[in-house]
Amino acid sequence: MLPIIGQSLLWIALSCAVYSLGATWFAYRAPQGKDGAWLLSAHRATTAVFVTLTSAALLLWGLFLTNDFSVNYVWGHSTIAQHTAYKISALWGGQAGSLLLWAWILAFYAVLVARFGKRSASGEVSHFLAPTAVAIINVVSVFFIGMIALAASPFVVGSGVAPKDGLGLNPLLQNYWMQIHPPTLYIGYVGCTVPFAFAIAALMHRKTDGEWLAIVRRWTLFPWVILTIGIIMGGRWAYETLGWGGYWAWDPVENASLMPWLTGTAFIHSIMIQARRGMLKTWNMTLVTLTFLLSIFGTFITRSGVISSVHSFAESNIGPYFLGFLGFALVASFALIFWRREDLHAKTELDSPLSREGAFLLNNWVLLGATLAVLWGTVFPSISQAFNGTTISLGQSYFNKVMVPLGLILLALTGIGPLMAWRKTTPIALLRVLKWPVVAGVLVSPLLWVLSQRSTGGATAFCLAVFVVFAIGGEFWRGTRARQRSTGEGAWTAFSQLIGRNKARYGGYIVHLGIVTLMVGAAGNAFKIETAATVLKKGDPPMSVRNPGGAPSEYALRFDGLARPKTIGQGKADEVAALITVLKYGVPIAQMAPHVDFFKANGNQNAPGQREQPMQQASRPAIMVTPAHDLYLSLTDYDPDKNTAQIKAYLNPLVLWIWISCIFFIGGTTLSLLPDRKRETVAADEKASAAKPNRVLDVPGRGEVLATNAIRKNAS
Repeated sequence: MLPIIGQSLLWIALSCAVYSLGATWFAYRAPQGKDGAWLLSAHRATTAVFVTLTSAALLLWGLFLTNDFSVNYVWGHSTIAQHTAYKISALWGGQAGSLLLWAWILAFYAVLVARFGKRSASGEVSHFLAPTAVAIINVVSVFFIGMIALAASPFVVGSGVAPKDGLGLNPLLQNYWMQIHPPTLYIGYVGCTVPFAFAIAALMHRKTDGEWLAIVRRWTLFPWVILTIGIIMGGRWAYETLGWGGYWAWDPVENASLMPWLTGTAFIHSIMIQARRGMLKTWNMTLVTLTFLLSIFGTFITRSGVISSVHSFAESNIGPYFLGFLGFALVASFALIFWRREDLHAKTELDSPLSREGAFLLNNWVLLGATLAVLWGTVFPSISQAFNGTTISLGQSYFNKVMVPLGLILLALTGIGPLMAWRKTTPIALLRVLKWPVVAGVLVSPLLWVLSQRSTGGATAFCLAVFVVFAIGGEFWRGTRARQRSTGEGAWTAFSQLIGRNKARYGGYIVHLGIVTLMVGAAGNAFKIETAATVLKKGDPPMSVRNPGGAPSEYALRFDGLARPKTIGQGKADEVAALITVLKYGVPIAQMAPHVDFFKANGNQNAPGQREQPMQQASRPAIMVTPAHDLYLSLTDYDPDKNTAQIKAYLNPLVLWIWISCIFFIGGTTLSLLPDRKRETVAADEKASAAKPNRVLDVPGRGEVLATNAIRKNAS
């Protein structure tokens, strides 16, 4: 009965989404006085989509928690013994459930845009774009909900007698990062739809200037920072779960999340140019469209089975649906951009390449080049398979050769761009502000080259990091000193007032510091130490952590034997751990226990003609974290009879700083999203002096009527 209700909820949600589209259409076609009622009806239908999908998700969680293995999705991703936390996260542990999560988040965004999308961060109110943007979001919702209901429903019931137990969640997914990484990544991924929807609405209503820019900025920054955190969380998950000593392998699914982040970053910088100079209108529409299309393409990669990945779902029949929708969105979007090309002509031109606009434009091209490089490396195996019948993969060496130089250019631009003036910067003025950052980078370069073990790439990254930190720090210093001179305030007061009145600018600088911190952490990979897998026996001399044939590091590992815990929890059948004492320069400093978890799958007990599933296992590394490096141990093999263990050890420099970068990303973006005090004052003054007839736009219903009338007038 409950699965039938769940399937019915999907059909109701689909019907409401379709109705919302129709109601929005009739609102713009209805006679004066009735259009506001249609828009209100469309808004209620959008809310109904969210409520219905929420009910469907809650019902699916209920099926997991009650162990209803008659439902195929529950049977395939849960067991009776599975920990409750993993029964909850199992909702997005498979293809059908993850699509439901996607649709649910998209419906939530639609409700937020319908409720708050009319007002920009500065307080400006607009009824023109939000209803159409909600309709565009609902077009995407119709596709996802329809695909779930027709081809990938999580409420399908198996035939015959219900199994007594389930297969269980993939052991690699039974990790606490499973609780937060996928939802976080999806919030950012799905959020790429919102700025795209506003862009299409702006094109349809021919409002591609200030009104669109004022609203779309915050709807871009929020999903961008969430996607950033989701990508870093994914690296942390891989680091702690897969046991290979790394956090980023240029896997196709990893690349799928990176590509919209790259184009989204370019778009954030590019809309600043349009807001300031009225330039790059067509370019901005192209970037925001590409960001959305790449988010759909990434979903296609994950779920089509055309590209092999440790993160992807098994091959299914929904790949053609995604490909068809992707083609439709591509053709329709760029056709609309071409149709409105007259509205996208720039008001001004680039005065000088040596300007902030020039730096941002170069930044855009580098980001787009990085996107194309990642895209080519991701799809090339499928292209080679289609044309030659053999799969040729472009490994990490390809990505490192292409992306490292581009990353260094981006790091340099992170410091140079903010120092340039708008319109034109004279060479003398630029040299004046670059002088001390360059001197700092040059002075520390010999030391950094030695510390990075004479790695040219690593030393270059560290020198550029010093340059950027001094460049951004100089901006804070000069702004604070200028305010002190003009107001007589103390240093701290001047500093806080400076940031409080320019939140977007200085929030962006803090985000740039996050980029620096992230790049420093990634640059540490250039001089990591990786030992060969070594068999250790209790009583043997400690094993030195070193590169093959290289000098030993300060660490050595003493094997103290294998161990099994007395109690096994969280649905595990068994666990084997290698007890390791870590010695630094011969002195014991820590105990580490890399281990292997075993999970027994019982789901085929009542499945005719199928054998019982073998026990599944997952390697869990042990990690000792310091600001300078991580000591990372992985148990690759063991022999309980001989009491031996095969250990692979890594010394990964500066990894901690990758995770610390999240603080800068979150703090800087949050600050940028807050309205400046100066803008708050201006908005309040304008509101206080506004005439009463104009304030009718704030009244629900009547404002919608005025908006749609104006839209029809513009269209005619």
